[in-house]
Amino acid sequence: MRKKGKWLVLFLVSALVLLAGTAMVFAGQGDIKLNVDGTLVPTDVAPVLESGRTLVPYRALLEAMGGTVSWDNEAKMATASLGSYKVQVTVDSRTGFVNGGIKEMEVPPRNIDGRILIPVRFVLENLNCSVDWNNEDRAVMITSPSLAGATVITGITVEETQTSYRIVASGNNVIEGTKVFAYEAPERFGVDILNASYQEGKGEKATENEVFTGVRYAQFDAGTVRVVVDLSQKIAGQVSLSEDRRTVYIDFPKRTEPNRGGTENSDTDNNGTVTDPQDVDVSTLPQLNWMASGKLVVIDAGHGGTDPGAEGLLNGKHTIWEKDINLPVALRLKELLSAAGVNVQLLREDDSSMKLYPRAEAANALSANFFVSIHNNSNDYEGPNGTEVHYYNKEGESDYGLTSKELAGFVQTEMVQSIGFKDRGIQNSPKLALLNKSLMPTIIIEGGFLSNPGDLKYMMTEEYIEKYALATARGIINALNASVD
Repeated sequence: MRKKGKWLVLFLVSALVLLAGTAMVFAGQGDIKLNVDGTLVPTDVAPVLESGRTLVPYRALLEAMGGTVSWDNEAKMATASLGSYKVQVTVDSRTGFVNGGIKEMEVPPRNIDGRILIPVRFVLENLNCSVDWNNEDRAVMITSPSLAGATVITGITVEETQTSYRIVASGNNVIEGTKVFAYEAPERFGVDILNASYQEGKGEKATENEVFTGVRYAQFDAGTVRVVVDLSQKIAGQVSLSEDRRTVYIDFPKRTEPNRGGTENSDTDNNGTVTDPQDVDVSTLPQLNWMASGKLVVIDAGHGGTDPGAEGLLNGKHTIWEKDINLPVALRLKELLSAAGVNVQLLREDDSSMKLYPRAEAANALSANFFVSIHNNSNDYEGPNGTEVHYYNKEGESDYGLTSKELAGFVQTEMVQSIGFKDRGIQNSPKLALLNKSLMPTIIIEGGFLSNPGDLKYMMTEEYIEKYALATARGIINALNASVD
């Protein structure tokens, strides 16, 4: 992995469209007007036509609707936020990021004469606005959404699926995120729904199954709706969001034979579907505290696809790419953590491409509790060697029960003991985008140096893959346990 430079927030970002129905709009046939809620919004840059789409600046549009825009110069990424919705687009890339999900656009943003022009239909419609075209007035007609502030939780139900007992909390808007917690004596599992309101104040549902006896929910504070599940046994729920991020699912796997982590069937996908755990020997892993088993750990296999990462050379000849080590480590790590009862999800499970900034956004969108990125290091010289872990403590990390620095310490200790490379320590790296753009405790592990012949020879073995994964799993479980102590 190579370190990135500093990111800046600029003042300009912009955009728009213009295919409405079957009408194609062409720049140069008279000024194109921008109409927001019946009011014309002036722009200072002429429209630009590309592939039947006209792009114009639109910072003023978002400001007129109470939204915000920012520009990250390093990533060439514009971020637009309106209420609970967020859209991120990158110059010259057709891939956009909408509330944690990836969407494709027909025309990418462009940098023209130092001005960033973005397709507004894509951006505004994904910000929950209505966009239309008035051909007679040559005007883009934009209707802004009603920004009611917090998402209203409209209903909470208890359901039974084939594999789990499920609690469903439905909202009228995008749910910003969730945080989980658990208590003993008596056993309870809870989920805080952030930036949300429950207009009835409080409620409860009595139910009886093998896992819990009732569900209570209430407006915990001005911006949080709290759901508390009264348990009949020590088991944590698996929390996920629907694809449109308007619904929270809390799944409690149906019990068969308990595993060491306190939950059965711990391999849960993003929709709450539960599958059988991997047949993995976890005797060398710490016992997972059941109160931590509901916390989501997101694993990022660094690089991948068209981004191979660092190159390993021996005697001047190519031997391996960094991505070919990172992915096997991440896959094995998921097996180990799942078998131990950890709620874990991989950002990618094959050799596919994923840009840097969407990785942190994906972890944020998943409401991860810990975010761990698997990497290996490199240098312009052969001399540097050893293992290091990067971290950056951010505001609000105390809500997760552990800081990034503490997570880094747990993992670095296990890595050095297991692999035996030189201990380069933990590094405070606030400039790294993966660390400063993620909300939760986040670390980047650099197992060894592909540029160092001694490190590289061992890194190319199956033993290295196994020890890297085992050490990271131990560190993560120790950190999870510490987060609920």
